[in-house]
Amino acid sequence: ITGRLVLLVAMCAAATPGQHLDRRVAAAGSYLSATAWEPGLWECDVDGDWTAYTWPHSSLIEQAYCRHRPSVEFQLRGMHYRVDFQPATSFEEASALQVNARTGMSRKIRRWPSAQYKAARVEWLKEQSLRLWEAWMKADNAWCLLEPSEAPHLASAAQTAAARTPPAREPYGLGANLALSEAWWPELLRRWPSDNLACAAHPLGRSLGFAAARVAPPGGCAAPGGVVGEGGACAAEWSALCALWSQGGHASKAQLVGAFRVQSRPLLQGFAAMRQAMLARLSGEDSADGSDRTDQLQVRLLWHGTKAAGQLADICNEGFDRARAQVCAFGKGCYFATSAAYSDKYACDVHVPGDTRPLRAMLVAAVLVGEYTQGTHGMYPPPVKPHSRMGERYENTCDNLSKPSILVTFKDHQAVPVYVMVYSPTK
Repeated sequence: ITGRLVLLVAMCAAATPGQHLDRRVAAAGSYLSATAWEPGLWECDVDGDWTAYTWPHSSLIEQAYCRHRPSVEFQLRGMHYRVDFQPATSFEEASALQVNARTGMSRKIRRWPSAQYKAARVEWLKEQSLRLWEAWMKADNAWCLLEPSEAPHLASAAQTAAARTPPAREPYGLGANLALSEAWWPELLRRWPSDNLACAAHPLGRSLGFAAARVAPPGGCAAPGGVVGEGGACAAEWSALCALWSQGGHASKAQLVGAFRVQSRPLLQGFAAMRQAMLARLSGEDSADGSDRTDQLQVRLLWHGTKAAGQLADICNEGFDRARAQVCAFGKGCYFATSAAYSDKYACDVHVPGDTRPLRAMLVAAVLVGEYTQGTHGMYPPPVKPHSRMGERYENTCDNLSKPSILVTFKDHQAVPVYVMVYSPTK
């Protein structure tokens, strides 16, 4: 029997009136159960990644299941396992537990009627989600980076109704005193629009206090949620972000699929004020040798990973908080890397409504880098500069004085989030 026919029979069987919840039980008026037409696809949940069993183990599990056995045992990679079948709760999907006989460790496993059935079901769910969230996905200020655990909440009745309504576009201004056109800002930020900005809107109603704009590819592959970007300035911005991603050294392992521009008035203003304060400290007035070191102050675009999608929004709302520092190998502060590949170790998985791809996200930050010294574990505050008459301390610490790949900040507003980069790991 062809795979297409198996898929058709299985999907038709799912809608048969009077069908028992267990696919192994024949429907009323039928002599054959649904499983009689199906090869069965068994998958194991390996740390959140559903991995298909291969022959002969897939066949052993399927035969035991179809014969209504309570369990089945087998050897795999030198380990002894037992699969305990569980009562059916859905006609579409059967479930069981795989138990390691030696360690007692258990993993969830599940059965699809076939690989074709699963692919069709996943595609159908994607289409339904895209259709449901279409209004939000077309809004460039929609902040749709959610925790994977938040995905079920989107299916609630209240959220379903909210999804059909485009998010409010509340105007957002950067303030008259903020001049992003000044030469000291990175070129990417100098090109930012300052008019027609909108406050970020969250699909679960969370309050966000910054302007957000989705930056998408101008055609070709779609950004998170299936959005395709426009040409002109948007295309130039996307091209610049792709170049930045390539320079970050992670392009060979993950594809950049979208980004969110983050413009926070208080954080950008605080960043500009901190730069002025650092310039004053580096001017040489308080230096024992009278040397002007203002030329050492740089604004660099660096990478920062955080372990939860909710923390992405927290940082964009409130800025970087050194109190959350956990790995303090080079000082107790906020850590930024020159390599996106390094920051991926600390980045988070994200869920985007209507997108079934595996997605991750990390931040690009503008960071004030002044005089720095070698950091040590737990260091706080940074040491005093030997040439300072007033006891001024180093602005940053690093991992390697000759070629820093990690830079640490110790003061509020010394870094500001400017983009959230969304990417999909390549197989």
